[in-house]
Amino acid sequence: MSTTIRRIDHAALFAILSSLADNKQAVGRRYAYWCNGAPALEAAVAAAAMTQDELGHARTLYPLLDNFVQAEADLSQVEPETRTLRYALAYLDNDFQGWSDFVATNFLFDSALTTFFEAAQQSSYEPLRQRARKIVQEERIHEMHGEGWVRRLAKAGGAVRAALVASLERLWDETLCWFGPNDDAAMRQLYREGIIDATPDELRGRYLKKVMPTLQGLDIEVPVSFNAGDKRWEVSGALPWDVWDGVGRRFVL
Repeated sequence: MSTTIRRIDHAALFAILSSLADNKQAVGRRYAYWCNGAPALEAAVAAAAMTQDELGHARTLYPLLDNFVQAEADLSQVEPETRTLRYALAYLDNDFQGWSDFVATNFLFDSALTTFFEAAQQSSYEPLRQRARKIVQEERIHEMHGEGWVRRLAKAGGAVRAALVASLERLWDETLCWFGPNDDAAMRQLYREGIIDATPDELRGRYLKKVMPTLQGLDIEVPVSFNAGDKRWEVSGALPWDVWDGVGRRFVL
């Protein structure tokens, strides 16, 4: 007796889950190399643990894609081993050039994904709500690791600091764009339906509140200013939306 799977027709949610899963998978794969290549034993141990966490997060997210009508056209896209679509940042297409890329990804982009999961802890979509709460708990250690290494490399000065700053700069714009423009149709729909509790600009603001105290304290300059009236950090100038792919949520360079 065959069982008919009743799938949800929700393109916006399918797309963001695809992006979350693909990015977690890509981050985990990039972290994996540094289980042996980290500059210190404790860093290698942390890299191994974080690799396991990131790949584990991806493995909990990919099965959700099978619940959607959008997956029916090509079920091979549900499994990372057979998936050909790329919804991860362009920055993650290539191997890290050095340890500073690992640190920048941990501190900047992994924190951005965590900001999204924090906004989904009361999600109206139960499968995401359940996963978001667990992921946020596990990411607390990652955030401590990222901040600690940013401080360590920045305070080292010279070429070490310069390499860190270069890594942060390469990842900065694409990370901020990942939340989408404030009129992003998919993210706005998720917000209206209670799947997340913030708009793209609000998510970006929460994210900047996380990372800016550390960057400012280390005199690492980024195009962000503090609005004293609203008591919040704001992006200075325009982000490069001309190279942004709103479907894949990545730069097209």
